[in-house]
Amino acid sequence: MTPSTFIARILGPLMVVIGLGLLIQTQAFRLMAIESLQSPGLIYFSGFITLAIGLAILNVHNLWVRDWRVIITIFGWLGVIGGIFRILATSFVQDIGLEILTRPRGLVVGAVLGLVLGGYLTIMGYQDIWNEARTAKPHRTGTSAHAAKAPTARSAKRVRQKSD
Repeated sequence: MTPSTFIARILGPLMVVIGLGLLIQTQAFRLMAIESLQSPGLIYFSGFITLAIGLAILNVHNLWVRDWRVIITIFGWLGVIGGIFRILATSFVQDIGLEILTRPRGLVVGAVLGLVLGGYLTIMGYQDIWNEARTAKPHRTGTSAHAAKAPTARSAKRVRQKSD
């Protein structure tokens, strides 16, 4: 499994669940986020975690390519930048966060964006498993007599010759 696939299998479903939670419980999330933004210590701690996750992603996946994998790289850089801002500019993060939370459509737009990107990353991360399941041939219950008797090339012993 490539690092892209591994990270997509984590980020994708996580973003889908968060997006669904935002859509289903928008008001509860808004209140929770406002409460969180009132704690500089919590903002600092979330910055530490966000920075660590962003750096972890970039250490194994810093690909600037023209396909879906660039989304993961962008998330890594957003984590690094967001973590730095939370640590170094806590009051700025509080102001921006409260501004976003007071807009009625801000959370809905974020939820839809999370669902779309998360769904896409989930599809890309698990596509090899889904494609394998679709193309798998049915299992045969019996074997032919010829297949059971014929040795394969790998199982045949090779005779070693002594060198003089």
